[in-house]
Amino acid sequence: MRNTCSGVLALSLVLSACGQSVSPASGSPAATPVSATTPALGLPGQNAASAELGHAESGKSANSIKLPPTGKVNWDWQIGAATERHIKVAAGTTLIGLDGFTVSAAKVAELKGQGLYTVCYINAGSFEPYRPDSARYPAYLKIQQDPDWPDEAFLDITDVFRPGSVLADILTERMKMCKAKGFDALEPDNLQNDENVSGGRITTQQQIDFNGWIADQAHLLGLAVFQKNGPDKVLLRDRTGKMMVEKFDGILNEACQQYRECGPLAEYTRRGKLALNVEYRRNKALDCGLMAQHGINALKKDRYLAGGTTRAYLRETCD
Repeated sequence: MRNTCSGVLALSLVLSACGQSVSPASGSPAATPVSATTPALGLPGQNAASAELGHAESGKSANSIKLPPTGKVNWDWQIGAATERHIKVAAGTTLIGLDGFTVSAAKVAELKGQGLYTVCYINAGSFEPYRPDSARYPAYLKIQQDPDWPDEAFLDITDVFRPGSVLADILTERMKMCKAKGFDALEPDNLQNDENVSGGRITTQQQIDFNGWIADQAHLLGLAVFQKNGPDKVLLRDRTGKMMVEKFDGILNEACQQYRECGPLAEYTRRGKLALNVEYRRNKALDCGLMAQHGINALKKDRYLAGGTTRAYLRETCD
């Protein structure tokens, strides 16, 4: 995780509403590359959420899935917009990422009517106290406080494979919300709890299995889905034997230029899939040559990913 978007959203929902600018948060250290591992054998018993959706591989469901555009894409990311009234889309934009709870079905329909591909942000791996479903999270799921955002907590993502999983139910309902509002794709945040939780409580293989589960659930609900961050995990295989680059329909990454890890994103573009990257350092120009070399669509953004009508909003491209 490069930028803790969950905590960013909590603050920006207040500040954006007032039109106030906000101070950047510091990024976390680069992840240590992890070598590919073999998939775990055997599947757990199904739970209520997974009886219908749980253990399929990444084959698409009978629901129609609209895949992300490919090649050169003019896009924006405003998941920190306090309300949908703070969203403003620049002319020529064809893809936008927005918060799934903040935006209404009517707004999604309006944007799609303008020809935009719409991506729904949800937090998959962390607890956020300000969400309308936050009361559903039991204490045992919150295994470590987020040091950057003390009222938030990293989750025990292995819970989704347990019979009667509460987390599986919560996340499935969030994905259903995205689908019901008309979004085309899912952006599941915090898919790196193996790095964020101390003491080895979440192994890399457990994290990869969870990430693959997220991709499978999204597909079975008729949503395309992006890998969020974790370029070192692109070629790792989950319990179904598939690599993350095979499971996901694209990747949305933060700060690959800053942390010198843009190369793995090309695994997506080589397969004809979309690769998106955001840089935050205001005093460092986008390396557009590097991005073009790997086929990455890059932006420089404000850390709070604010709505386009606010003073905090920043968007620079390689065009």
